[in-house]
Amino acid sequence: MNRLLACFLSFTIAALISACSLNKQPPASQTNNQPAQSATAQPAKPEPTPQQAQAGDLQPGQASGTYTAKGEVVELKYAYAGHAERFGSRSLVILLTDKPIPPEAVAEEIKSTALLEGEKIRGLEYSIEEEGMWVRYHPSQYQESGTNKLKEYKVENNIARGVDENDGSLTNGKYSRSVRFVAAIIK
Repeated sequence: MNRLLACFLSFTIAALISACSLNKQPPASQTNNQPAQSATAQPAKPEPTPQQAQAGDLQPGQASGTYTAKGEVVELKYAYAGHAERFGSRSLVILLTDKPIPPEAVAEEIKSTALLEGEKIRGLEYSIEEEGMWVRYHPSQYQESGTNKLKEYKVENNIARGVDENDGSLTNGKYSRSVRFVAAIIK
């Protein structure tokens, strides 16, 4: 009987030690300074970085990504579109900016880029043509044109969306861009 009692006590103590170790927190050296989560809490879904965001993840008026001009990296957050005169013909103009354009100034900015040229905001100015596109960096005024096309570009229901990626290989890395946008076309 003493032997049976000793086995029972050994088993009970082992079970208690095991149960206690399941609730034990890891030593501080093993934590990564993250707050503890309860067993029922769902892990937070990570927010996409600008480079991970798909154009479809954005809402009209939003841009994500950056451009680099002479070593300066500018994050773009806002997207605007409208028709204006560029190079002697009517083009779809898309502006991607670091700061919002006041609603009452959007139509004029698409037409003349006064805020961009006055360096009150920074961004990219696109003129989309059937045979290609033109892009100008503001405030540096560097320009590229040609038969380049935007990726995933489409216009539906007065919404223009697309992706533009240029690694800067033509300029030895001085000018590069990686952006996504969704812009409502103003009338």
